Amino acid sequence: MCFKLDLKFVVKLEAFMLPEYFEFQLAPKVIYGVGVVDQIPNNLLYLGSRRALLVTDLVLVQTGAVRKVIEALESSQIEIAAVFDEVPPNSTIKTVEDCSAAIQENKCNLIIAVGGGSVIDTAKVANLLAVKGGRLSDHMGAYLLEKSEKLHPAVIIPTTAGTGSEVTKVAVIADTENQVKLPFAEDQFLPELAVLDPELTETMPGKLTAATGMDALTHAIEAYVDKEWSPASDAMALHAMKLISKNILIACARPEDMQARGAMLVGSFLAGVAFSHSMVGMTHGIAHALGSVYHIPHGLANALVLPEVMEYNLEERMERYVDVGYALGVQYPQYISGSKSMIQNGSLLTSLFKKAGPTPEVKSWLSDKVHQAQGLAGEALSVFGFVDDWVRRQVAKGAIEKVRTLNRQLAYLTEMPLNLKDAGIDDQLAKLETVVQTAMEDGAMLYNPVEPQRKAVRAIVQTVYGNNDKPLCVPVNQLGQSSEKKGSGSFQNVFSDSETVYRVIGGFFERLKEHEKMGPELAKTKLLIQFIYKKPSAVITIDARGDELAIYHGDCDLTPEVTMSMNADFAHLFWHGKANLITALTKREVKARGNVPKTIKLLPVLNPAYALYPVYLKEIGFELNDLK
Repeated sequence: MCFKLDLKFVVKLEAFMLPEYFEFQLAPKVIYGVGVVDQIPNNLLYLGSRRALLVTDLVLVQTGAVRKVIEALESSQIEIAAVFDEVPPNSTIKTVEDCSAAIQENKCNLIIAVGGGSVIDTAKVANLLAVKGGRLSDHMGAYLLEKSEKLHPAVIIPTTAGTGSEVTKVAVIADTENQVKLPFAEDQFLPELAVLDPELTETMPGKLTAATGMDALTHAIEAYVDKEWSPASDAMALHAMKLISKNILIACARPEDMQARGAMLVGSFLAGVAFSHSMVGMTHGIAHALGSVYHIPHGLANALVLPEVMEYNLEERMERYVDVGYALGVQYPQYISGSKSMIQNGSLLTSLFKKAGPTPEVKSWLSDKVHQAQGLAGEALSVFGFVDDWVRRQVAKGAIEKVRTLNRQLAYLTEMPLNLKDAGIDDQLAKLETVVQTAMEDGAMLYNPVEPQRKAVRAIVQTVYGNNDKPLCVPVNQLGQSSEKKGSGSFQNVFSDSETVYRVIGGFFERLKEHEKMGPELAKTKLLIQFIYKKPSAVITIDARGDELAIYHGDCDLTPEVTMSMNADFAHLFWHGKANLITALTKREVKARGNVPKTIKLLPVLNPAYALYPVYLKEIGFELNDLK
């Protein structure tokens, strides 16, 4: 059955269109995980021996974050030649010049930045100045370096979840004399390695967690709605919004929650990748001005200005703010759109016809009703279209309200200011016109979807100055359940010598061989697999090619189909069921050679072994404390 609807309707195609042109460059190598700073040396072996300047601030020295990084690099090919810990909350020209001098004086050829946005931006620009020389003003601008020109390789380790600077090509330095922010952008600012370790963000105070988190959310939202959006940046921006909006309150309320801390760190990273490709907008232009003129912390300024700019851009970017609303968790029914679509293509009536039943009488009756409905479909579509547009507008407005609510809840949890007056502006905005002029000259304004007007900028600053919003209590259920602080357990120096490895691990393999279920399954594989252990050294080979499974200790003349190398401690952790082999391969904790996929398929067969191993250890009298 088919019928024709003689209707006129407008289909919005923006969601299915591509921009005329866009660029996308994959971020540098990024490693993530609790305690992942320990993996830095293994990821930089290709650089050879290096003398590094570690750039940070005094607070991070005092909290122990810097010590963790230094300890991770001990006994590696990287020597910490000097530590530059003089970076202020808003880096200045002098700070960059002093840092650059430290690079040159200590003959450093590797830069390691441990800190927030100010530290990272200082390291980027100081690296540039140390290599190119001259005055800092000579290098201000965008992409002045030739692609063939190199800076010192860098490792960036963010300790805040906000700027995303670890994966961006930009840096901003304060010119305190002229009360402006100096922009720098170079492809060479991207590091060799970005290290996302949520453990290093644990000591962030609640107010800083809130401000930097809202900075990251602003990056994601502005990247999604501005003029230079692209499919690649869209995907990252939307996922960043989801991660940040779901976890920012938890991270503030429970700073030890590594799942929430990790989600914020990854959200910040994704937002950084997004805005480095599609840029930011009017929120950042005003926030930069407030930072330059009144020294308002950047993240806080973004948090306060963001909802006002969203209001300003709403009509021009309605459909995109709908997506933002759903990403932020705005709850409005979506079935209207589905019903409208089904009426447009006739599938709603066709579906009813197919479900009518097998009797001719029923089908005849429904056919008559379908033809009657033909005349009503246009009216129905019009109604659905009106309701659908209304619902989508509410979702878009809900996105703005969601941001306001987050600010109020963060104020409740952390005492974050909700207006510029409480943020420290005590002169009744005497420098308002300077703020407006500075904002209008900011490069971020160029990418805003609606052309910024002086009148609008002035009104937004005045609104944010006198905002009367009050802190809002956070329901307990919105904070979820607390997760474990550590991502996984660990053992160290489990086995005293090689003989202990053979006795414990080798003996356990013998136990698996005799197991009524696992033994026959292992024999069926016909694999010859060799395990090479380090710290202490041992080699165990399992040969399933013959009629009976054979296990050999020590070197042998056999040529294995698969070889797996690992620390003996990891093997102990694995048989406790506390280590993921796939993740370990990615982290290079396990190195595998040969037909690895065939070996991986054995994992389901070995599931019972995880419960058997602790029992076996007790039987042989080999007991340890619980996982650290």
